[in-house]
Amino acid sequence: MDYDLVIALAKKHNQSFEVCRAVRQHLFKHDDVLLCDATVDEILSQLNVLFDPHSTEMELLRTIRGLRAKRTPS
Repeated sequence: MDYDLVIALAKKHNQSFEVCRAVRQHLFKHDDVLLCDATVDEILSQLNVLFDPHSTEMELLRTIRGLRAKRTPS
């Protein structure tokens, strides 16, 4: 593994998750982002393009984003 990657992993709070993710990426050597590796914001962004702006699903996504914004300190 790359030295810089090892140093970056050492700084992570959830080292177990990050190490598993890095090992998986190293072993499979693919550029595709797996759903389990995506952040909540990445998933919401991808879902955002699937739905009509006035749909019930889009309203649910807006609600989820609003709840996350209230929970996340600025």
